[in-house]
Amino acid sequence: MQKKLIVYGAILAIAFVGFILWPPGAQSDQQFATVTPREASALIEKHKADPDFVILDIRTPGEYQSGHIENSIMIDFYSKTFAEEVNRLDKGKTYLVHCRSGNRSTRAMALFAKLQFQKIYHLSSGIKGWNSEGLPVVK
Repeated sequence: MQKKLIVYGAILAIAFVGFILWPPGAQSDQQFATVTPREASALIEKHKADPDFVILDIRTPGEYQSGHIENSIMIDFYSKTFAEEVNRLDKGKTYLVHCRSGNRSTRAMALFAKLQFQKIYHLSSGIKGWNSEGLPVVK
């Protein structure tokens, strides 16, 4: 009996996450992709002169100041106004989103989907993965 409850609970959790990530009325042209640091670097290089490509760092101001990807903008995930600030962004632009290790940015993906952003690249290993590849940061 307890095993069945665990299985049912897991199914409900998966269904709930699916509902959050793809709510009713979500645009079918939404594209969310996970990228490695090297893939992220290639995307940045490819879109270097593209004003519709935004590198979004969702770490704290202190983390951002300690070293960030060049030309990134910062919106603090822990800020009380995080959702409002994200909602003010142009949803038609393409975003490369990252945090320190991928935990906050993974949680933020549901918000981007709910707000109907069209194209999101998620650097799942965060700036830690970026740094481990020896990729450049600015202070």
